[in-house]
Amino acid sequence: MAQQFLVLDIGGTFIKYAIMDRKAQFVAQGKVTTNTESEEALLTSLEGVRKAVATYEYEGVAVSMPGRIETATGIAHTGGAYYWLREYPAAEKFGDIFGKPCTVANDGKCAAYAESWFGALADVNYGCVLVLGTGIGGGIVLNKQVLMGCSGGAGELSLFVYNFDAAADPANELHGSSNYAWTSRISALSISQKFAELKGLEKADGIMLFDAYEAGDPDAVSVIKEYASIAAAGILSLQSVLDLQRYAIGGGISARPEAASVIAAEVDRIFDAKPFLPFSKPEVVTCQFGNEANLIGALAFHLGQ
Repeated sequence: MAQQFLVLDIGGTFIKYAIMDRKAQFVAQGKVTTNTESEEALLTSLEGVRKAVATYEYEGVAVSMPGRIETATGIAHTGGAYYWLREYPAAEKFGDIFGKPCTVANDGKCAAYAESWFGALADVNYGCVLVLGTGIGGGIVLNKQVLMGCSGGAGELSLFVYNFDAAADPANELHGSSNYAWTSRISALSISQKFAELKGLEKADGIMLFDAYEAGDPDAVSVIKEYASIAAAGILSLQSVLDLQRYAIGGGISARPEAASVIAAEVDRIFDAKPFLPFSKPEVVTCQFGNEANLIGALAFHLGQ
């Protein structure tokens, strides 16, 4: 039998799971519900996964999850929406449930592992994945290696600063919805909320927004134009530090080709208007793996250890 692995993508509502082989082929997959309220709730959900895959043989467990993860030790210093999670021995705890060796990596970096392995960044040495959801998941690839940073925090682009005056004001708290953080302007959540406000709706989602954009709705066109402009300006800033070849746009809205194409067009406009920049103009494309990126990337990370 080919080597198989259990791969988990821990989210705030569901835990997606898959049995996969070394080539990232899916043997089986599914999901169980979870919640972010407590360790007990999380571990109970993982027990549900263990029961669901009880008939399969697997030699290790690869986990993608939110938060600042120390991958060498499997310690989750933070857990994103799992607000209670601090300095948590995630690899040890999860490994005990499944009785197998376990690795844990940040979800944004897992997306970068997937796209760099054989996805949208496979043919470049320097790239970045931007996963637009509730926040902005990030993964930076330098010389074909996913950048972790000295504490596991590299690529946390939700807090990328676009308004330096607001960031310098001590009255402004540091969180993802701050009025100076990139996520407050280009995440799928933020642009959907802005569209809902303009239309007088209680809520809206990315599908509704892009459908209206395609139909020529002036409010949708305004929101998407601003989204593309702020995204491109952020990419300009990132380029001044990283000089990457390609940015790949992921998350649920990446299923719509306009999500990446409008950013690409704005990047072209900005860079073409500034012909003497001391760094290159990058490509902007759509991620290849969509909602399966975190699973594929968690396996890639696991196999590399």
